[in-house]
Amino acid sequence: MAIGETTYVNSVREQLLAGRTRLADVLADNESEQMLRLLEEVDGALHRIDHGAFGVCEVCAGTVPAGDLLENPLLRVCLDCLTPKQQRALEYDLELAAQIQKGLLPPTDLAIAGWEISYHYQPAGMVSGDYCDVIKDDGRLNFIMADVSGKGVAAAMLASNLRAVFRSLIPLRLSVEELMVRANRLFHESALPNQYATLVFGRTSNHGELELANAGHLPVLLAGKSGVTAFESNCKPLGFFSDETVDVVRAVLSPGDTVVLYTDGVSEASNRDGEEYGVEALRRLVAEQQPPCCPSKLVQACKQRLAAFRGAEERADDETLLAIQYAPETGQSAAAEAAGA
Repeated sequence: MAIGETTYVNSVREQLLAGRTRLADVLADNESEQMLRLLEEVDGALHRIDHGAFGVCEVCAGTVPAGDLLENPLLRVCLDCLTPKQQRALEYDLELAAQIQKGLLPPTDLAIAGWEISYHYQPAGMVSGDYCDVIKDDGRLNFIMADVSGKGVAAAMLASNLRAVFRSLIPLRLSVEELMVRANRLFHESALPNQYATLVFGRTSNHGELELANAGHLPVLLAGKSGVTAFESNCKPLGFFSDETVDVVRAVLSPGDTVVLYTDGVSEASNRDGEEYGVEALRRLVAEQQPPCCPSKLVQACKQRLAAFRGAEERADDETLLAIQYAPETGQSAAAEAAGA
């Protein structure tokens, strides 16, 4: 990695600083030796950047391959120079990073009155560039599905940064258009020059009013009694557009309608013959589960169908699927129970 590439190095520095902040927050609630060691690794990478040693192997003084640094900015030596002990330590750090990342996902037993929600998340490796989230805020349900370009630790760090961005912007009660513009700006400031993210942001009200912004992501599927509707991308991925207005599509959900979001690890899953599963196959699967199938059964059916399609072929990409069903009667039942109590 050429030290003179200041734009890249400064971007890495911003990512590491953001990651350090999140680690410090985790340590404030649950201090552990492993977390402290990972924090030391981040501090070490920041020190190397500040002293012009980032990307220089500490063993052979050669250049650490750029691709390796893109996946893991914490590397201090070439992979060929790692001792068995260092290799084990690196594997342990990746396992710890994976645990932290999984801890940032929504609870598996997520329950929000008026909504039925289920998701499937399976990284191809130790950590993932996929991000999904569901956030209830002042009577509105917000949901995000994103896929950061690249792989490894760098993509995982940027995915967790996206989480921080949206969780800080949502309480501001911005319009969907303004929220997306601000999110893009913040993402661009923390991303590396060659990084971007395809992303869907959605917002619904208790009355089923739906707003969707699709930034370069795969089609969002809306399953109802009349069939399955697809909402295609209507703007460029995050990191690719400036402060231009973002197009937002709007719809009104009926009870039982289900919104389905997914990453390309689902649609591009391949079998031994190199065939891709495809968006159309997923759309047919979703249609088969109606009239309305609960989200947990839909997600389970998708997992089983993908496994059968893939067969013995290894998973090549991160796999994330999120299903959200409008169920206002759930909210009414909860309110009635609360009143009766």
